[in-house]
Amino acid sequence: MLHAIKKILLQLVDEIDAGNSNLTEEETLQLLNTLKAIHEPRISKYQACQLLGISRATFDNLVRDGKLPRGTKQQGFKELSWKKSEIFQFAAERQKPQET
Repeated sequence: MLHAIKKILLQLVDEIDAGNSNLTEEETLQLLNTLKAIHEPRISKYQACQLLGISRATFDNLVRDGKLPRGTKQQGFKELSWKKSEIFQFAAERQKPQET
């Protein structure tokens, strides 16, 4: 899959260099957002638990309760993985003082 993405990107670069890019601004932004999503670092449940300072059972309960997103299967991970940014966001929200 990465080989196919590389081939498409190289074709786009060649078209841009030749001044023949047919991408609209909206298509360009969509492409950039897709590339960011592909490149975003992912972590395992074990790593997420370490970052949050919680047990695997607590982590599973947070996912079950919808407080953490469900993991996804990604290349390079035998188990589910999570976006590192989502785990950091959850940790930051836990640190905020709760209003009464």
